[in-house]
Amino acid sequence: MGFPLGGILSVAIAGCAAVVLLPAGIAVTSLSQVILPVAEGAGKLGLAFVLVGIVAATFGAALETTLSSGYTLAQFFGWSWGKFRRPAQAARFHLSMIICLLIGIAVLSTGVDPVLVTEYSVVFSAIALPLTYLPILIVANDPQYMGEHVNGRPVNVLAMIYRCAGDVPGSGGRHSS
Repeated sequence: MGFPLGGILSVAIAGCAAVVLLPAGIAVTSLSQVILPVAEGAGKLGLAFVLVGIVAATFGAALETTLSSGYTLAQFFGWSWGKFRRPAQAARFHLSMIICLLIGIAVLSTGVDPVLVTEYSVVFSAIALPLTYLPILIVANDPQYMGEHVNGRPVNVLAMIYRCAGDVPGSGGRHSS
């Protein structure tokens, strides 16, 4: 329920912002400015609702990023991991999540623009994506490793079409803007 509700609310807030801020020539440059049209249109109750939503969204994103970092590091290094394991059973997993969260807090406390950090991270992940495709393709075509689930020619052709479609500007792939 969270994703559809968040999407609907995002579109509603963007619509309110367009109606209220664009005619006044106001460009939204921070998260606090997004709240202004909602406060004007919906009053204190709407403002409280949006504030709770923003706190929930940013807190949820922080938790998701922290968990993702912990899972990635633990799986890569072969550590015991999982959110349902006690910290004593998966100490490195839990410690890596805490360290990643502290690094994120440290970066934000510098005053750097979080949107700019996100844009740079997307660019660097797009650069790294092609490097991840080849190992997956090699393993998927290894009959000794994959057994009966090894890729066949039709799957490889579809994979190459899908991969190439990501390189076409405007196709919605990695390099589209």
